[in-house]
Amino acid sequence: MLQNNITGKLIIMFALLLDSLGSERAIAEAMIERTIPDDPDIPAIRLERGHKPEIKAYRVENPPRIDGILDDDAWHNAEVAGPLIQYRPKAGKPMDQQTEFRVAHDDRNIYVAVWCWDSEPDKIVSRYMRRDDSMSPDDYVIISLDTFNDQRNGYWFRFNPNGARQDGIVSNNSNINSRWDGIWEVKTRRTEEGWFAEVAFPLNTFSFDPDSTEWGMNLTRNLKRLDQRGIWSSPRASIRSYYMAEAGTIKGLYGLKQGLGLELNPYIIGKETENRETGESEFDFDWGGDFRYRITPKMSATLSYNTDFAAAETDTRQVNLTRFSLFFQEKRRFFLEDAGVFTFGGLEGRVRRGARTSPVFLPYFSRRIGLTSSGTVVPLIGAGKLSGRIGDIDIGIIDAVIDSSSELDSQNVFLGRATKQVLDQSTVGVIMTHGDPNSDYDNLLVGSDFRYLSNNFLDKYRLEANAFVLGTQSDDPDFDDSLAPSFGGNVIIPADEFEIDGSFLQIDENFNPAMGFAPRRGIRRFASVLTYQPRTDDIEWLRQYFLIYEGEYVTNLSNELESSRHELTPLSFMFESSDSVYARYENSYDALVTDFEISDGVVIQAGDYDWNRGILGFQTATKRTVSMEQEYSFGNFYDGDRTESKTEVNYLPSKHFGTTLGYTRQNVNLPGGDFSVKLASLTALVNITPDFTWSNVFQYDNISDTLGVNSRLIWEYHPGKRIFLVLNQSYLDERTGLVLKQMDTTLKLSSIFRF
Repeated sequence: MLQNNITGKLIIMFALLLDSLGSERAIAEAMIERTIPDDPDIPAIRLERGHKPEIKAYRVENPPRIDGILDDDAWHNAEVAGPLIQYRPKAGKPMDQQTEFRVAHDDRNIYVAVWCWDSEPDKIVSRYMRRDDSMSPDDYVIISLDTFNDQRNGYWFRFNPNGARQDGIVSNNSNINSRWDGIWEVKTRRTEEGWFAEVAFPLNTFSFDPDSTEWGMNLTRNLKRLDQRGIWSSPRASIRSYYMAEAGTIKGLYGLKQGLGLELNPYIIGKETENRETGESEFDFDWGGDFRYRITPKMSATLSYNTDFAAAETDTRQVNLTRFSLFFQEKRRFFLEDAGVFTFGGLEGRVRRGARTSPVFLPYFSRRIGLTSSGTVVPLIGAGKLSGRIGDIDIGIIDAVIDSSSELDSQNVFLGRATKQVLDQSTVGVIMTHGDPNSDYDNLLVGSDFRYLSNNFLDKYRLEANAFVLGTQSDDPDFDDSLAPSFGGNVIIPADEFEIDGSFLQIDENFNPAMGFAPRRGIRRFASVLTYQPRTDDIEWLRQYFLIYEGEYVTNLSNELESSRHELTPLSFMFESSDSVYARYENSYDALVTDFEISDGVVIQAGDYDWNRGILGFQTATKRTVSMEQEYSFGNFYDGDRTESKTEVNYLPSKHFGTTLGYTRQNVNLPGGDFSVKLASLTALVNITPDFTWSNVFQYDNISDTLGVNSRLIWEYHPGKRIFLVLNQSYLDERTGLVLKQMDTTLKLSSIFRF
C-alpha cells in the first residue's frame, strides 16, 4: 500500500512537470516571432546626428494583460521598433543580442512590450529585486518618456529581468531625481530565448498635454556580462538615457485622459518608543496625508498635513576629520518628489564614474527643514507645494510650518523658484528663500542663475555652463545686516573620451543661507577636473584607461591661500573582465588660523601644513556573485601621518537575498596624540517579491561607541498602497558588551487614491 501511494505521488509529480513544460512551450509558441536578425544592417540614417526614429502607438479597445507573456492581440497588431544600436563600448555598431519593442495605448494607459532576445539566457545577470535599487550590476531596460515633447524634461523608468523597478524625473536634460516614485506596473518573463517585459504606465502618473498626439521616447538596454549598452535614438558614446533632447518620437497618441487630477495619499501610523535607560515607554498614534490637485495639465498643488518621515532610510554614518560640515543626502519623499524644480546654478553635484559627487555649496538644502543641525527630527505641522509650468516658465513653491521643539518655537519657512526656457535647451531663473528653520532670526535669500546647455558644441560634444549670483540678509547678530553676496559658475564638457569640469565660487563672510548648505564662508574657490578616458581596441585585455587630475584651490577674500588639494591618477585601468585597479597621488595644504581639535583631546596647533599621500585600490566586477572594493591610503597628515583601509564586500547569491559588508579603519598619529577611527556596517536584504522586501542595516563606530540597527519591512500590496514596519534600535558599547538603550517600533499604512 505504501509503495502504491509513493508511485501514485510520483506519477502526479511527473504529470505536473510535463504540464509545466507544456505551459512554457505554449508560452514560447504563443509569443510573437522575432523580426530582427542576429546581425542586423544598421541604416546609415540611424547614425546621423539629429536623426530621431519614430514609432506609432497602436490604440487598443482591449488592453493587454500585464503578465510578461507577449501574446496579446495588441502586440500582434502594433508597429515594431528596433533594433537598438550600441553606444557603449562601440558606438554605432549592432548589439551582440537584439532588442525590439512595441507601444500601445488606450484612454488611461500607455503600454510598452519589450523583447530582449538572448542566445545565452543562462548568462543573463539579474540579482536585484527591491524597488529603487540601482540595477547597474544587472541586465536592464530603461524607458524615458518626454510627455510634453519639449525635449527638456521627462520621466525615467528602469526594470530588470526580475521585475525590479526604479524611476525618476528628468529636469532640463541634466538632472535626474531617482527618488521620485511613480505608480506603474511591469511584469517580466524569462525563457530559453531571452527575457521579455510588459509595462503599463497609468496616465495619471504623468503631467502631459492632452491635446498633443506626440511624446518623446527613448529605450535603452544594458547587457551586463559584456558591459554593452544599446539605445534606440542617438547612439553616440556621450549619450545618456535621460537626455530627452536626443529622444525619438511616439506618434498617434489620441484621446488620452488624465482624469480629474485629484490624488489623496492618507496614512495612519503607530509608534512605540522604549527607553531602557530610564525604563520609560510610550505609544503614539497619529495620522496625516497629502492632497494633490492638478490645477492644469502642467501645474499641480499639494497640501500636506502632519507630514511624516518615519519610513525614510537611515543616514550612512560618516566620521569627519576636516574642519567643515559633511553633506548628507535628502531621503524624505515629500522633498524629493519635485527636487529637480529647485536645483540652482549647477551646484547639485554630478555623477562621475558611477558615483554622485557631493555639492560644496547650496542656496537651498531641504534637510534644513524639519531637521535640526544635529539631525534630530522636528515634525512639520503642514506644508504646501505648488509645482509645474506656465507657458515656458517652470515654477516651484514650498511653504512649511515647522512644529515647536524644546529649543525653538514654531517656525514658518518659504521657498520660491522659477526658471524660463530660453534658446534651445537653456534656462534663466530666480530663487528666493525666507525664514530660518533653526532660529528665531529673520533670514532672506534671493538670487538668479543662467544655465546654457547644448548637445552640438563643435558639432560633436555636449556643453553645460552655469552662472549665478546670490545675496542674503539676516538680523542674526553674528552677521552684518547688509546684503551679503555670493556668485560663481562652472563649465562642463562630459564627452566619452574625455571630461572637462571647471568651476569658480565666491562666498562673502557674512553670507548666511539659513535654508542652504554653506560649510565655508569668506572664500574664493577654484576647482577643476580633467579626465582623459580612451577606450582601447588593440589591447584585448584592456577596455578603458583613465588619466585624471582633480584640483581645488581655496583662498580668503584677500587672496591668501587657505587650503588646496591636488589629486593625480596616473594609473587607472578597467579590464575586459570589468575589474579595475587604480593608483593616485594626493597633495593637500591647510592653513589653520586657530587650533583644531580633530578628536577628543587631540589638538593640531595653528599653522600652515602641507602633506602628501598615496592611494591604491581595486574593484572586482559587480556582475559576479561576490564582488569587492578595496582601497588603502598612506602618507602624511598635517604634522603626523595617517593610514586608511576601506573594504566593501557584496554577496548576491540570488535575487531573493543579498548582503554588503563594509569596514573602514583609520590610524592617525599626531604630535598632539594618536587615535583610530573604525566604521563597520552590514546590510542584509531579503526580497520575497519585487513588491515585498525586508532590509536590515547595522552600523557601528568607535567614536560614539554605539551600534545602530534599522530594519524596514515594506510591502506594496497594490500599486500605490504600502505597509511599512520599521524597527530602530540603539546599543551602547560597554565593557560588558553591547547593551540595548533605546528601541523604536513604527507601523505605517499608506495608500494613494487617484481620480
